[in-house]
Amino acid sequence: MGSNTMSIHIRLPGIGKAIAAVAGLAIGGILTGCNAENVSFGDVKGVPLSELDTSGAAPTTIALMGPDTVKLKQGETLTIDVEGSDEMIAAMRFALKGDTLGILRSKDAPKGEHATVLITMPAPESIVVAGSGRVETQGLADKAEVTIAGSGTAVSGAVDIDKLKINIAGSGTFRVDGKVRKLTLSLAGSGEAKMKDLQVEKAEVNIAGSGKGQFRSDGTVAANIMGSGEVRVIGRAKCEIHSMGSGKLVCEES
Repeated sequence: MGSNTMSIHIRLPGIGKAIAAVAGLAIGGILTGCNAENVSFGDVKGVPLSELDTSGAAPTTIALMGPDTVKLKQGETLTIDVEGSDEMIAAMRFALKGDTLGILRSKDAPKGEHATVLITMPAPESIVVAGSGRVETQGLADKAEVTIAGSGTAVSGAVDIDKLKINIAGSGTFRVDGKVRKLTLSLAGSGEAKMKDLQVEKAEVNIAGSGKGQFRSDGTVAANIMGSGEVRVIGRAKCEIHSMGSGKLVCEES
């Protein structure tokens, strides 16, 4: 097994855009307020599940705020169930704004308790995890984006899709395997993309901080690194790195 590590000190035209994408967290225009009594998604206030109108089109984006768990099952019709204590179920709040379903909890949620939200919907185009929550999905749409802030986690079943964009801030983690034609991976902080069984044809990697990632590729991989982060690519990829710091793009044959 051979390895190749390259480091070139030049301008990084792509890293600023990557940092902005992560900092935006894809929720800048969605979430406002401090707790579920005041939080709204756009102009839609979070409500108990019994008051949520689910008669319209199924959402394409899931946004989880807080420490709870969401499990997504693929289906054409939107259904939502909540598991937990009666008090925890009563404390959960939901908001539908356009194509986004927001999931959060009220300020009087029982301390130390968590809820599990079971959702049936089409494969999501976008997943946002803010805080320490966890989202599990059977798969992703053909063009998908995953954004994680804080210590949250997102896990996807095997995929075979065209494009996947991943933004991880803080210490968050994302796991997926399968095949992706084009991958864009942006890491800020100490987060990690654990994708050692994901085969990628073409990838763009942007790292700010000490984040880590791994995936497989026999195609082309371009990396912009600012900081001490490291991405490991397994396969016969043609790799190029633009670095300002001690970060590494390690390309090694399997």
